Amino acid sequence: MRTFFTLLCCCLSSLLLAQGLDVTEFSQLKALQDSTVSQTDNGQFQIAPYPEISEVYQIPAYDLYDRYWDVAHLRSRQLEIPFSNDRIMLILVQAANHPFAFPCSYDEVSQRYGQNGKQGFHPGVDLKVVHQTLVRNCFDGVVRMARYYGDYGWMVVVRHYNGLETLYAHLDKLCVKPGQMLKAGEVIGQTGKSGNAKDYILHFETRFMNEFFDPNLMIDFENETLNKNTLVLTSEDFHLVTVEEKTGVTQTPTPISEKPVTKPEPKPKTETVVKTEKPEPQPQPKPQAVAPKETPSAASTSPTPKTDPATAEYYVVQKGDNLYRISVKFHTTVDNLLKINNLPNADRITEGQRLRVK
Repeated sequence: MRTFFTLLCCCLSSLLLAQGLDVTEFSQLKALQDSTVSQTDNGQFQIAPYPEISEVYQIPAYDLYDRYWDVAHLRSRQLEIPFSNDRIMLILVQAANHPFAFPCSYDEVSQRYGQNGKQGFHPGVDLKVVHQTLVRNCFDGVVRMARYYGDYGWMVVVRHYNGLETLYAHLDKLCVKPGQMLKAGEVIGQTGKSGNAKDYILHFETRFMNEFFDPNLMIDFENETLNKNTLVLTSEDFHLVTVEEKTGVTQTPTPISEKPVTKPEPKPKTETVVKTEKPEPQPQPKPQAVAPKETPSAASTSPTPKTDPATAEYYVVQKGDNLYRISVKFHTTVDNLLKINNLPNADRITEGQRLRVK
């Protein structure tokens, strides 16, 4: 009986690998349940006692990511970035946040972002470091991944409250697990040369809605500071990679594999995740521009502030919208939307409601 079960497991594993899709039945099931799964070996690593999330609203940018929170895979879904006029604007450090922290002390930049000749495309920045240098989280956020992951080796992904994600790879030791809430500057591990690293380096990536972009657009690595507190990105700034379908269509190759290794050295211990049905993502309708001279919708609960009709801009709330998503689309803030629409709080918007956005 045991032999039959072993053979069955091997067949299923081979089938998943043949499909080449970086997703399993365990990903994207229950965000909070998955966030309590420790992807690290507690016998080898000492996990720091950082606080953990316990409610869905504590997941950063959860609605912006279409309720996507995968602790097992780096990128198992392709998301639509909410550009407005081909621009997206992110405020990096809000007034209530802790200040930006550079990830670690280093000797030099050993490899930059972009095309690297025959080596292909390099999706981040490599910093040459001394072995076991402390690695720190850049911005306030929540740990989404902490595990051994293919060519990345031991790695950590932190999602921040503006939707940005930072990735720290080729580590030697981890001290965090998925679901832990971090402040900027808190230690997440130590540098090493796990994965495909041939020297002691920190591989650092910046991503937004699963797509990576050049960290130099955000960080001045020479002075170890932010270039500006406001990050403006266009579609040309992202290196888009198509997620493989079950038909086995090959995605754009990168020198660092985004496929997890099932038996890393050392092998991490993982807890069992309860299998449930995977929810189907709901497509989000595109925003519809509304002329300011039209009569307000009956669903609107707030009067339109007096303003110059020639400069005001309005938007009709679509299914699945919230004020944060709308603020990102129109390069504004939730507080400003509340103010100019005389809204008592961010929860009081309904589908079909007409909002002033500028």
